[in-house]
Amino acid sequence: TEMMRYIKSLENRDLSLTHAMIPLGSCTMKLNAATELIPITWAAFAELHPFCPPDQARGTRAMLTELESDLAEITGFAGVSLQPNSGAQGEFAGLMVIRAYHASRGESHRDVCLIPNSAHGTNPASAVMAGMKVVVVGCDKHGNIDVNDLKEKAELHSERLGALMITYPSTHGVFESSVLDVTSMIHAHGGQVYMDGANM
Repeated sequence: TEMMRYIKSLENRDLSLTHAMIPLGSCTMKLNAATELIPITWAAFAELHPFCPPDQARGTRAMLTELESDLAEITGFAGVSLQPNSGAQGEFAGLMVIRAYHASRGESHRDVCLIPNSAHGTNPASAVMAGMKVVVVGCDKHGNIDVNDLKEKAELHSERLGALMITYPSTHGVFESSVLDVTSMIHAHGGQVYMDGANM
């Protein structure tokens, strides 16, 4: 309780979502209830050594495997990974999986990554680190992906299109209605779609 009060006193020194709107669309601006944070301090979670023998981590492994399975079922994805923990590292890992997918099909040349100018800020950096060439896609007057600009750039880079990175919901907090058309368009040109869930 004392620690919670201390943290609250520090929070009150700064601008926060409890005092005002912070229009950053940032993944860090979340409200995490104390009841959500308490379990991660339990010794069973917090003190498990990453290199402990697998037979001593059966419970944790079962819980994480079940969570991955549940998330895959909810999202309709073929698989889900809870690693790595950092969002930017997750982007990089996702793009490296996309690069490996193309390489496995003999299409290592697919290195163009389309990124809307409304995307989460780390997306271009992750794409460059993954060895991709970033091509920026414009947005319409409402901040949504400009589907016409995307179509033009997907056609222009069709032979080398590796991926489209989108932030979903978008940086302005909207689930764009064109997302199915957008993903179908990218798939038609041989690319994959990385969805950044920073604003979930």
